Amino acid sequence: MGCLLACTEGIAKSIEIMMPGAWVLHAAKLLNANSKVDVGIHLTLTSEWEAMKWRPLTRAKSLVDENGHFLPLLLPRSGDERPCLAEADWSIDDITQELRAQIAHGVALLQNVSHVSSHMIGHFNDFDPRIGEIVSELCHEFNLADDALGHGLARIDGYPKFPRNTQVRTEAFAQSFANLPVGTHIFIDHPAVMSAELEAIGHKGYQEVAIDRTTCLETLTSAKLKAAAEEHGVELISYQDL
Repeated sequence: MGCLLACTEGIAKSIEIMMPGAWVLHAAKLLNANSKVDVGIHLTLTSEWEAMKWRPLTRAKSLVDENGHFLPLLLPRSGDERPCLAEADWSIDDITQELRAQIAHGVALLQNVSHVSSHMIGHFNDFDPRIGEIVSELCHEFNLADDALGHGLARIDGYPKFPRNTQVRTEAFAQSFANLPVGTHIFIDHPAVMSAELEAIGHKGYQEVAIDRTTCLETLTSAKLKAAAEEHGVELISYQDL
């Protein structure tokens, strides 16, 4: 719901859906009723939260832990001892079948799918070039664009991670518009509406998920930020526009 508000009332132009998530049917209902919103399938091979987990859509035994959930990480992180897929005995066949299932499910449910992207990594090609090739082949098969972020777009932060304050974030983002060089850029974040479910999400090192993501929504929908985009001649486009 937060993502939808960021598009309909703010500066966001694309929304991405993780097909193993529990609320995909609700997401499809909301998005199919808003046909002007660009939609992507956020290909998922990990499950990072502590209290909420995702399972693969297929019987991908080499991709899951002892409880049948995706592992928390793709690649090892310094100071993070959680299991990662890179150090597991994963199967390329399992990954191929799972990514195909996620794309097929998304195309069947969602009316305005234009592209795919990769969860927790710029592009799965950075995890293993073979997976990058698989994604490319699946996009060709399903007539979808491959992730623009993985094909050289400059990513802008918009605002620093801290402090998680709407006023500070809005001013920082407006300033980033003022300093933006000519070219095509991408901004990615996770706007959300406050809820008990959102407040229950987190993992070690990232417990302030709710305040982070609700201030993101407040920033993206702020009148000041929309005015800054117009003032500095920033053209807001979606993946589909690319």
